[in-house]
Amino acid sequence: MESAKLAITHLLVVADEHQTANLLISSLRQEHVSLRAANALSEAELSLLLTQDQWDVLVCYDNGRIALESVIALLGKHEQDIPLVFVTTTSAITDPLPLFRLGVHDVVPLAQSRYLVLSVQRAARHYQLLRQLRRLEMSQHELEQRYDTLLTTSTTPLSYIQDGVHLYCNDEYARFFGYENAAAVRIKPFLNLLAVAEREPVKSALRQAALAEQSLTVRILRADQSEQTAELHLVPVDYHGKQCLQLRVAQTAGNPAYTEAVARLSNQDLVTRVANHEHFIAMLDGAIRKAVQLGMFSTLIVIELADFDDLKAAIGISNTNFLLNDIAQFLQALPGEGNQVGRLADAEFGLLMATGNPDETLQLVSLIKERCNSYLSAAMPNSLTLHCEVGMALINGHAPNSDTILLRARHWLNTGTNYTENSMQQEVLDVTAPNAREMLDYLAEALREKRFTLYYQPIVPIKGGSNHGYEVLIRMLDKEDNEIRPGAFLPLAVLNGMGEAIDRMVASLVLDSRAITSNSDSLIVNITSNTLTSHTFLSWLGEQLVNYRFPAHRLVLDLSEIDFHGNDGSALAFSRDAGKLGLRTAISHFGTAVEPFAILDNLQPDFVILDESVVRDIVYSTHQKANLQTLIESLHKRGIKVAAPQVEDMDVLPILWSVGADFVQGYCLQAPAKDMNYAFMQEEEITLSAAQQ
Repeated sequence: MESAKLAITHLLVVADEHQTANLLISSLRQEHVSLRAANALSEAELSLLLTQDQWDVLVCYDNGRIALESVIALLGKHEQDIPLVFVTTTSAITDPLPLFRLGVHDVVPLAQSRYLVLSVQRAARHYQLLRQLRRLEMSQHELEQRYDTLLTTSTTPLSYIQDGVHLYCNDEYARFFGYENAAAVRIKPFLNLLAVAEREPVKSALRQAALAEQSLTVRILRADQSEQTAELHLVPVDYHGKQCLQLRVAQTAGNPAYTEAVARLSNQDLVTRVANHEHFIAMLDGAIRKAVQLGMFSTLIVIELADFDDLKAAIGISNTNFLLNDIAQFLQALPGEGNQVGRLADAEFGLLMATGNPDETLQLVSLIKERCNSYLSAAMPNSLTLHCEVGMALINGHAPNSDTILLRARHWLNTGTNYTENSMQQEVLDVTAPNAREMLDYLAEALREKRFTLYYQPIVPIKGGSNHGYEVLIRMLDKEDNEIRPGAFLPLAVLNGMGEAIDRMVASLVLDSRAITSNSDSLIVNITSNTLTSHTFLSWLGEQLVNYRFPAHRLVLDLSEIDFHGNDGSALAFSRDAGKLGLRTAISHFGTAVEPFAILDNLQPDFVILDESVVRDIVYSTHQKANLQTLIESLHKRGIKVAAPQVEDMDVLPILWSVGADFVQGYCLQAPAKDMNYAFMQEEEITLSAAQQ
């Protein structure tokens, strides 16, 4: 089963029956939320569950067996601040304020199912971020302790200054100024350690250093009142949560002007004489610090030359260098005060603008794009055209770090749309989006013209044997024959009753395929919830099996556990009728329901495919590994084989083998392919003749 790697939400439900919890789980899974869930029917059960796992959100129904006040009291007893979403059977609550004062995170009417799903997602995300913050605070505290130890034993004279007062200084710093120990110098204002004539200029340097690094040479005043020339290097930093300046002191060596010139040249790119990569990243870090701590916003613009290697081969290295110099000069001459230019890579420049106004930046982006894509340099012959891509990212109070800011700018190239982490995942079309009708119209056209193709991913016996097969995966083709993954069209198709038509298309393509390798290969076909309620699909499929002379036992219909909760009667009837045709069945996404074995009381699938959330983290969590082993043992007692999906790491295979999994599937074996070409291991009998006496 293909899906994006998402964080697992640990959901705890307090409801009067498991079916209520399963309906909520089903709704969340339809929104692509990866879940581990449990339902508490009594106070004792809730108390036990609160000690067994870390939960992200608790959903309490007002028709449950445990009163809301008791749930809140138990949370207080266990000293847990899990966000609590209260579901009420009344259509509206006139005054939810008393519930909020009790500590409820949100109040949702039972009839507003979409609001409930959104509220659970937001509450879980909130608590996951809160837990992450606590872990980071703990890590920060440990790092600060190690950092203090390093500072104390450092041979570099170091101090931290805030408003001219020493927050910290090490013994080496004290000895540099002629004092016995750090305690003796820490009580003195920093300016008192300087010659009188130096104090006003250093005050100005301290103010400037709060915005960017400063280096200067001054005369210091030692404990014996003698003066000495020293170099000061000031860097704005955080020290134990306080914004301050780190001060490094060193004796002057050689020619100060020469030393300054060498330092300046070491920060420049050799070809263009603008800031090199390391120095530009340092300036970017400084811009982020100004935005987060001082509210001084700015913008990063990234300019990337297209087909740079081909361009260099066409005009030569010398002309390429001339071109890069012309681009650097053009960027430096752009309007705006305080702009900083750097060369990030061979064909990439960075521009830091001292403004956080997106409208101003967009105008500059348009100007850069227009000039770079036209005649910009005499080094470019008339027969060639320069092409560039321009991206931007705002640096404001929400700026995370330089790597992320660069990533945003590089992925916002001429689109005008901010890059987010979710854009790297498979896009899932919003069924309420304006282009949903357009997608539905094209989907109907694709079904008429059979604009679909199949992929196959092997499912392999983990302990050897010949009982192997392939899962069949579908892709829709657009008008240019580009492939569209199912996440972009299948949810919309099911919502509009087109799932059965897609299932018939998949079955037709499978039966018509000439890629079938051997009679032992099982083909697993995923069935949508629309097909589960169909009265004609199985009769149609039976006719197709006869027409194609295809053995029914080789076809496995994969029914999702998620679809059982709202269609349990239809699903059970469907699976029984499939068995009458000789078809085999499997249940995928198994293990996410509150009582996953309840559906097995009436249904006996040939095997189950576990949900990815059940398998995840078994390398790191002994608790999760033990739960998985218990689940597999219970399935084996019922005579049901178990497959583990989406296994990407070979290190997981020995653990799956040890807990008793029967099959494995995932990228660690093979990515989905258009051909069934996986080299399965075959068992063969070998006869060895006895040696001649």
